[in-house]
Amino acid sequence: MKAFNLIMNGSVSDIQISSFLSILQKSGVRADHMIGAIEVMRSKMVSVAAPENSMDTCGTGGDGKNSLNISTATAFVLASHGIPIAKHGNRALTSKCGSADVLKALGINIDMNTSRLEDCINEIGLCFMFAPNHHPAMKYVGPVRQQLGIRTIFNMLGPLLNPADVKTQLVGVYSKEVFKIYKDIFSKNSNKNACIVSGYNGNDEISLEGENVIFTKQSGEIKFDPATIDIPRPINNEILGKDAKYNANRIIEIFNGKNDSFYKSVCINAAFGLLAHESHELNEANILKAYQKEEYDRDSLVNLFQKYLDFSISFESSKILPNEVPEKWYSPIDRSLRRELKNKGLIYWFDTRSYKDLIDLKIGW
Repeated sequence: MKAFNLIMNGSVSDIQISSFLSILQKSGVRADHMIGAIEVMRSKMVSVAAPENSMDTCGTGGDGKNSLNISTATAFVLASHGIPIAKHGNRALTSKCGSADVLKALGINIDMNTSRLEDCINEIGLCFMFAPNHHPAMKYVGPVRQQLGIRTIFNMLGPLLNPADVKTQLVGVYSKEVFKIYKDIFSKNSNKNACIVSGYNGNDEISLEGENVIFTKQSGEIKFDPATIDIPRPINNEILGKDAKYNANRIIEIFNGKNDSFYKSVCINAAFGLLAHESHELNEANILKAYQKEEYDRDSLVNLFQKYLDFSISFESSKILPNEVPEKWYSPIDRSLRRELKNKGLIYWFDTRSYKDLIDLKIGW
């Protein structure tokens, strides 16, 4: 605990932090290391007041798979079922696109203050807490982590430092060793309910590729292969992510009806999140029922997703519309807005780039 106090107080150099993190990772992080670090970091954390039944889907990351943002998309799905989601996350450190990166690409404000976040989760049922805003002491560690480019104890700590102190979590971890540590921590904490996932082949979420190891207090440790409920193996690179813009587009696609391996991955992860939140046993019948519920309920999901983007529109008349922006420059928001306007048979022009907090939309008639 003393070492973490020194680090979080800015009392040591970058070289000392780098050495400490590297040695700790090489020697093996233990549960007592984690508990000591959590105590120090919570004492310096900027908290958020959220409903008692709030949930998080933040995983450890660090699996090196560069997959699409499954846990972030899962957060929207769970929120569409009325579960308050206090999503904790950060930019990518060991991958191409973190939760903050993809949400920003979707047009979502990731820098909301505490008051606005509390309004969001109470009014909409979902908020995103950008880790650097809630763990200011991490400013001493962030640059070192990026330079190291390896997994450290801070990958493991993220899900345990939710600023809203959620009581239920869907947590994907990147290795069997971290799974054991999380299992130990949550087993001893009677106030927390978690579904801990060690995915097939080191994935930090439930994978469609094979057998996953999962733990909850209600069911203990189980093994689950999605093929047992007839979910097909992933096709080609349908779960492989790229940059933030690409990953954001893929989220838009599945919320608009694309039924591919990414969508099925989100649905099965959301199914386990739903079972964890409702404290149901993880048997095959319950898993199948929860999965089917996620797979066939898109309307509430789309409504929530659009609501969270938080648009406000005003109208002005104009006789001549400007030239349309080339489609190659469209963002995910541009494409969604264009599709809705075309579906209504409208003549339109819009600009989402020139103003920070509004869209310039012109309708011809």
